[in-house]
Amino acid sequence: MSGSSRQISPKFISLEDGGDITRCYKFRLVSYNILAQVYVKSSNFPGSPSSCLKWKVRSQAILTALKSFNADFLCIQELDEYDSFYKSNLESTGYSGIYIQRNGQKRDGCGIFYKPNCAKLVSMEEIYYNDLANSLNLESTDTSEREFSDKDNHSDHGDLNDPRIRLTRDCVGLLAAFKLNDPSHHVVIMANTHIYWDPELIDVKLAQVKYLIRRVAQFKEAISDKYGCSPSVIIAGDFNSTPGDKSF
Repeated sequence: MSGSSRQISPKFISLEDGGDITRCYKFRLVSYNILAQVYVKSSNFPGSPSSCLKWKVRSQAILTALKSFNADFLCIQELDEYDSFYKSNLESTGYSGIYIQRNGQKRDGCGIFYKPNCAKLVSMEEIYYNDLANSLNLESTDTSEREFSDKDNHSDHGDLNDPRIRLTRDCVGLLAAFKLNDPSHHVVIMANTHIYWDPELIDVKLAQVKYLIRRVAQFKEAISDKYGCSPSVIIAGDFNSTPGDKSF
């Protein structure tokens, strides 16, 4: 994004040969947390020129990167400016998209862009992890006067000893079923989500992942019954975890 900087490209790892794939329908899927503009602060990126952090420059750099992947499916996290920027710009390059915004005053969310010449969207569902708090059988807690900021931190949500408040992290996800444009019309289910970031709230992250798995299983069963098929499942997202973490 500057004359002296070099764009870092992700390293792709080829899967080991799992058999004869010459007759399989191939497609490319990319999962990418693009870092919502609302979270871009110069103090967090002291090594980056301030000009590169401005929306006008970043938006074009991100768009260029997304196009360069030549993906059939893009699962994007921290997607903001969906209606004002990404939707129209990616549609002009042959994509269609679906999007879910986070709860409260959060301006980012999760999106799935796909190429209609590769697959047809046949069904979708939204995931709001705040439903975990709403499902608790506890005394009603008045949160109408609670104020939310654009930045996640513990103080956003009050007393973490209250399970309702602890589970209210405003995280979301998408479930989508696609019928591939191949002779078999195979159905693929894709989930895209962003799990809560804070390592101190491992129980919340675990609860969100457990809820995600349950919703995926229910969605798969519904799609199987409706279309009389056995769909494949791909779960993409930013799970804010690494192998060996206590939450996974």
